[in-house]
Amino acid sequence: MSSKVAIVLGASRGIGRQIALTLGSQHHVVVAAKTVEDSNNLPGNIHSVCSEIKAGGGSALAVKCDVTKESDISNLIQTTIAHYGKLDALVYNAGAILWKTVEDTPLKRYDLMNAVNGRGAYIAVQECMPYFRQQNSGKIILVSQPIYSRFFRGKTPYAMTKTAMTVLTMGLGIELEGSNISITSLWPATVVESFVTAKMGVPNEMMRKSTVFADATKLLVDEPTQKYNGKVLLDEDILRDNGVTDFTKYRCDPNQEPARMMPKNFPDLSVAKQEEQMTGFKSNL
Repeated sequence: MSSKVAIVLGASRGIGRQIALTLGSQHHVVVAAKTVEDSNNLPGNIHSVCSEIKAGGGSALAVKCDVTKESDISNLIQTTIAHYGKLDALVYNAGAILWKTVEDTPLKRYDLMNAVNGRGAYIAVQECMPYFRQQNSGKIILVSQPIYSRFFRGKTPYAMTKTAMTVLTMGLGIELEGSNISITSLWPATVVESFVTAKMGVPNEMMRKSTVFADATKLLVDEPTQKYNGKVLLDEDILRDNGVTDFTKYRCDPNQEPARMMPKNFPDLSVAKQEEQMTGFKSNL
């Protein structure tokens, strides 16, 4: 398989770091995030991840990117193409999180989550789409969840900003039908080790290693067709669908299989006359 060029946003630590490392075993990776230096509160940065990939024999480029700034994302896309001559995949793992109720979530924090999650993903997609259209190929992978009501419980403001990303996947997926470009959402089926779970002190027996999510991401990047376009997937399910049966290697506690946190089945959001659109008028709105 020939090497592809993939951007991983939110790649300085945790799941994003592992995605970058896993993709870096075979592809050229642009490691993008806001963090350029370690701190006591935020260990890991884009340069250290880039060095890890190179130490393993891979090719990597570190680019600072604040996803709340349109200019930073535009610069990221242009720098990638200038350096590697192409762009094959965009993985949007950047995220802001606060699991609190509406009454307990200050507007300032909601605005941050919306800026990083929904709005940031939208900017990233808009910035890479002209290039993908020009070459008639490209993969977009957003880290966002299936839409179901239980996800909203106790964290509605956060869910609003993440669900926006899922709607982007489903809606743009319709617009991309018939092209050689795809957009897919991916979410973990179990708790996965990350910077957040480490801060929360989640026990090992409740988690899988971040390699499970990274392996599922690489599968999407490597998929030669657009069969996952517009789909909202779970890491475990897509791996099983592609022949993975042994998940013991992903356990954080080798003696304990973590419980699945996601439902087995999700609501079907399609309706009767799914393809029907309003016609017969011209909108100037």
